[in-house]
This record gives sequence, C-alpha cells and structure tokens, in this order.
Amino acid sequence: MLKRSIALAGAAALVTVLGAQSASAGTTRAAGVSNVQVAWVNADHTNIKITWAESAPAANTLVLRSAAGEGGFEFGHTTVGQPNEYIYDSASLGTSGDPADKVWIEVSDGSAAPGRTKDFDRFNYGGYPTAVAFEADGSLRWKVAPDTSKDETPDDPLDLPKNYTYAPQKRVHTDDPSIPGCDAINLPQTTTPTGTVPNTGQVYNLSMVVDNEWGAAQGPIIGVGTTKSITMTGPAATRIGEKTTLTGVLTGATLFESGHPPSCGEETEPVPNQSVVIQQRTSATAAWTTAGTTKTDAQGKYTAVLTNPGHREYRVIRLNTTSGDKAWYGGVGASKSVRATTRVVSAKFIQPVITLGTQPQAYLWVDPAGTQKAALQFKNASGAWQGLSYKTLYAGRGLLAFPWNKRGSVQFRWWIPATATADATYSGVFTLTVR
Repeated sequence: MLKRSIALAGAAALVTVLGAQSASAGTTRAAGVSNVQVAWVNADHTNIKITWAESAPAANTLVLRSAAGEGGFEFGHTTVGQPNEYIYDSASLGTSGDPADKVWIEVSDGSAAPGRTKDFDRFNYGGYPTAVAFEADGSLRWKVAPDTSKDETPDDPLDLPKNYTYAPQKRVHTDDPSIPGCDAINLPQTTTPTGTVPNTGQVYNLSMVVDNEWGAAQGPIIGVGTTKSITMTGPAATRIGEKTTLTGVLTGATLFESGHPPSCGEETEPVPNQSVVIQQRTSATAAWTTAGTTKTDAQGKYTAVLTNPGHREYRVIRLNTTSGDKAWYGGVGASKSVRATTRVVSAKFIQPVITLGTQPQAYLWVDPAGTQKAALQFKNASGAWQGLSYKTLYAGRGLLAFPWNKRGSVQFRWWIPATATADATYSGVFTLTVR
C-alpha cells in the first residue's frame, strides 16, 4: 500500500524547510556525536532508526542534509534523558527523481562536532514514461517503463531491491455537489508495472502514483478522451463508376483539470488531424467492409471521395487511438445510403445522318455491363416519347438496326432497366436525320 505519511504536493519541499539556519541545539559544548548509524526498523520498510554515540548525555537535534546544498530539514529532537536513537517515517524525508540523489542525517548535541550517517538516496523513478494501448475488449492497458537507473550510492546503508507499487487513479468530471468537480476513482494497486482500465464511456485523466520505501511519486498523467459524434452527409444517388463525396465532422470530448485541488471539466470540440475509416455494405444483412480512410482537417471536418460501385450503405468510424501520453476511445458515426444509377457511357447512331431507305443503327453502351433489355424510344409528332423496339445487351453493349422511312430529324433515347446494383435510367437524347 502507499506510504501513509506523505503528501505528494509537499514532499519536494521537505529538504528546504530549514534553509541555511544552523542545526545545532543549545550551547556549544566541547563534546561530539559519533558512530551515527541508520537502518530499517520493520519488514515493510516504512520506518528508519537512527542511532549514535556521544561522550556525555545531551539533547540532540536530527537534520537531513543534501549533497546538492539545499540547506537542511530539521526533523527530530531528543532530550537529555532519552536513549540515543530516533525512529522516523521514511516517507516523511521525501523522494527524489534523481538517481544521483545523495543525502545524509546529521545528529548534533550542540557541540562543534556533529556526527553523520553514510550517504543514502531517496530515489523513486516515478514511472516515466508510461505507455498506453487498447485491448481487444476496448479496455485501456497502461504499462510503466522499468526502472533502469544506475545505483549512484553503492554503499547506501538503506539500499533495497527495486520494488515498486503502482497505484493508478482515474479522475472524472462529476456534477455531484458534494464533490468539487473532480471525482477520483482509485483503481486496483499492483506490484506489476501494467494494468487495464475498463471502458465506461467516460472521459478521464489516468494518474499514476508510484510508491517505494521512500513514499509516493507522482508519475505521468494520461489524458483519455472519447468520441462524441461523427456526422455524415452525401448525395442520395450517383452514377455507378462515378465519384461519390461524403463529408462530416468528428467531435470529441476531453477532461480539463485546473486549480489545486483540481477542478475537472469536460470539453467537447471538433477533433483535428484524426484518421477516420469509411465502411460500406451492400445490404442491411451484409458485413461491413472498409472502403477507405481519410483524416479530419484543422476544423475536424473530413471529406471522402469514393467511386460508386453500386448500391451501398456507408458509415464512418473512429478507431481507438493512442499517441504519446494521450488516448482516445473511438466510436461509430452516422451512416448514409447512396444508391447507384446506371451510367450511360455512350448512346448514339452509328451514322446520325442517312439517306431515305437506309436502315439506321442505334448504339448503346452502359455500366454495369450486364444483359439488360433496353428500350429504344423516339419523340413522335405530338411531342410524346413512344417505344420503338427492345434490344438485349451483351456485356452492357448493343446495336439495334431498324427500318425508318421518314424524312426529317427525329429525337431518340434509350431506357435502361434497373439491375441488382443500379437503378433504371434514360440516356441522353440523340438525333437521327434522314434526307
């Protein structure tokens, strides 16, 4: 469990309390303190014992000093009648993220010759860096890098194996009036440098506290956002084989902390420069497949340009994503049905101008290239479209010859029926002139 007597915010200040003032107590004596020793008291390494020898009973003052020259932290006193020993909570001496940290405890009886322990360190690496990745079930896995620091005080009398406890905490926004805007949820502690956080659909900040015999060190804070919405707009239909443009906006939420103690607020805004995946399916019972990927711009807007392969339903998704000390839960956005209409590649007469008595030849080429039964129509003298003949296409193409014994110019068009992948359509109007 975490050290009971340390406050993270105050730990760094412990070594500077005394400043440059003297650690001596009482009147200067012609005596001195010697053989100052320090050792662990208990098996869980939460308390240390300082012992010493002196030439005559005296009141003593205990001071933590640092090779960095920060001054001293006066943390203990004994009276004349007390034994020459002092027990103290190790976490109250603070921690250091510097593997070269060197401190010692000085015991003074007021004379000019205080005694001191050997150098020792209070190193806790703090769990930097912490990496995050998403599991298959959507939970977020955190993993703390191992402590690979070199021991800079090999004769440290308090040296222990590198044993750490990792205490992750999830901070979320709350509207509960009894909680000042930031609810802290403690996750299971572990001595293994990895663990998971279930996906509850919330935005949160994941805070990592790393504990060893010197107390708790604040590790990295991972911001975990979520997807709020992804819109999609597009045409109701486009011609098969031609371009279909889909657009939309990706909106996400993150947690913002400010103040001490922190206040948490959820911020929702467009998400810039994020990848989104466009998926498609051919029917409501068909499987979704990937049609393409694109990225949002600086305003969170994406544009996807796809070739229409036939009737499709499209949707947009954002995958679970991590980057450095950030993570985002993805989401499934809006969907849009885009139908396909048959594309007329060519509709014409082989010879648009012929002489009377020559059979005209009407040509048609369409996509999808099937065996559609197309109908040739002409505009009669009353101005109405009238059916003339049918032609069954082969691989989407057909040539129809027919008798026509009327002089003058007449407009024609093809009607092409629907297929399984494209709706019916008319060709453009083309003209036959008979002389």
